[in-house]
Amino acid sequence: MDIHQLQVSYQMEQDRLLVRLNTYSGEELRLWLTRRMIKNLFPHMIRASIKTDAASTQLTSHDGADSRALSQFRKQESLQQADFQTPFNSEAHVLPMGSEPLLVTTVHITPRDDGALQLAFEENTPGSTANRRFEVILAPPLLHGFMHLLETALKHTDWGITLAAGNEPPDTPTLGALATAEPPKYLN
Repeated sequence: MDIHQLQVSYQMEQDRLLVRLNTYSGEELRLWLTRRMIKNLFPHMIRASIKTDAASTQLTSHDGADSRALSQFRKQESLQQADFQTPFNSEAHVLPMGSEPLLVTTVHITPRDDGALQLAFEENTPGSTANRRFEVILAPPLLHGFMHLLETALKHTDWGITLAAGNEPPDTPTLGALATAEPPKYLN
C-alpha cells in the first residue's frame, strides 16, 4: 500500500486523534488514537526512528554529536521537503476497513532493513469476534511527517502530553520530583 496523504486531527467530541491515510489507488484508511495509545506509542516511535535514521544512512559525526542530534537533523530535512499545503483529499473511492475508524488497541513497530518502519495497527475490543488490522510501511521522510502531524495535533488537545525537543522521549519523573510535585486537586 503506497501512502499518498496523511491527515491527523483532534476530534474534541471523541477526545481522540483521527488519523486518515489516502493511498495512490484511491483507498482511505481511518483510525482512532487515544491519549493512552499516543502516550505509550510515541516514545517507541521516536526511539525506532532514531535507530532507523542512524542505520539507514550510517550517520556519523566528526564533532561528537550523537545519533539523536543527527536524527533531528534528518527530521528537519524531511519536514522541509514535505508538502503540508495540499489539502487532504477526502473523497475516497474505497474504504477497505469500513467507514468507522479502527480503534487502535495495539501497535506493532518493526524496523526494516531499508530504514523504514512497519506499523501494524490492531483493534481488539472485548466482545467483538471480528478484530480489524492493517499494516503500513513508513519510509523515514513519511515517518517524520507522520510524527510531526501527531505533534501538531497534540497541541490542540488538553491531554497534558508534551513531547521533548530534540526528538527525545519524555523523561520519567524521578522520585524527588514526585515528592515535590503539587498535590492533586479534587472537584467534589
